[in-house]
Amino acid sequence: MGPTLIFDKSAIHSFAEREAKWLTNLYNINRTPTLFMEIMADLKKKASDTRLSEDQVKRLAKKFSPINTYQNIHHSEIWYHNLLGEHVPMDGRVMLGGGKQVTSGDGTKGILIEESPEDKAMRRWQEGRFNDFEEGLADRWRESIKGIDLTKLNQTYSKSNPKEQKPFADLDRLAIAVNRVCDGEGGQYRLLTNVIEGLVPGDDKFAQRVVIRWKLLGRPPIRRYAPYAVYCYAVNMFFAVGLAMDMLSTRASNVIDLQYLYYLPFCHVFTSGDKFHKKVAPLFMQPNQVFVDAAKLKADLKMIADKWDQTDKKSGTAFFIKFPWRDEGMVSEVIWDKCVPNWRDYADRPEPEPRTPEERARLMAELRPMMEAMEKAGRKRGDGPINEWDAMLNPDPKDHR
Repeated sequence: MGPTLIFDKSAIHSFAEREAKWLTNLYNINRTPTLFMEIMADLKKKASDTRLSEDQVKRLAKKFSPINTYQNIHHSEIWYHNLLGEHVPMDGRVMLGGGKQVTSGDGTKGILIEESPEDKAMRRWQEGRFNDFEEGLADRWRESIKGIDLTKLNQTYSKSNPKEQKPFADLDRLAIAVNRVCDGEGGQYRLLTNVIEGLVPGDDKFAQRVVIRWKLLGRPPIRRYAPYAVYCYAVNMFFAVGLAMDMLSTRASNVIDLQYLYYLPFCHVFTSGDKFHKKVAPLFMQPNQVFVDAAKLKADLKMIADKWDQTDKKSGTAFFIKFPWRDEGMVSEVIWDKCVPNWRDYADRPEPEPRTPEERARLMAELRPMMEAMEKAGRKRGDGPINEWDAMLNPDPKDHR
């Protein structure tokens, strides 16, 4: 029942392994594609660096628990389908891919979510197994960042506008102005075409499909028609204008840092130690969301790890902490108060009595039809990769167990 948490590479770097293991006791982890690629990017093809880089990736991968950790699908896939009219929940839920509807023999319906390609890769990395494809991809990722030049936009604007003549006093006012534009003050049709060209450029057939669908629905406000796409367009516009007006740093890696903001609608909490994130992320978060400095969350995790080391460890980690400890200065207590306001009601409930053998047997009988349906619908050993990305990322047949 804990809040959904997104963190960037700076945060996971700062957590010791003994600290990171406690994250999923208090939070559901949304692992973004951006974080996955940033970790992979530590792999180096040079023979002299290979062992060191592989050890680094292995250490980072070991900080992820398979329990309560979920892989979000890529933002471009989400905004593409949102423009075509698919509903995108923006309430803190992780956007999972590959769901398959399953109906059991008694008519009960469920969704089967199988192991993602990224989950398979993380499992391999934890074992210290890597392949040529991901090492090459990591190399290209690093080179693409080196080729980014954000100074051009800034220089173009500066030539025609003296730096003392800024239309926005600070980033807060810039964010307000961007949101007004994205409300459609320049016209809804114009906004829609700008959003399409900004997010899916050069695809005329796609643009035509989107516009026709929008018109058939009665030309609703674009924020209502495709809220996630408009949100991402606003993030991009804010970044572009901020760069042009010398309000944001032209550091190339900010392009990567920006991508984490695309996933804010799919979390309750975002934690980072990055200066760009500390400055910008709160501007795009809702009142029921929290940005927390990674150092503060690390203090919570260290407190839990230290107390655990002082116990006899007989209780098991799952029962050691299920809710934030009260009145001990934990930032997690503040986070839970904001994101899960009624959590204390659940925490104060007595632990339920263990089920009797008869109750366990009855429960299993109720679950068995769905379990059998899931097993029948699920992929079997030897079925191979689920898609082309899975095949490239995990080429070894034993990765698809």
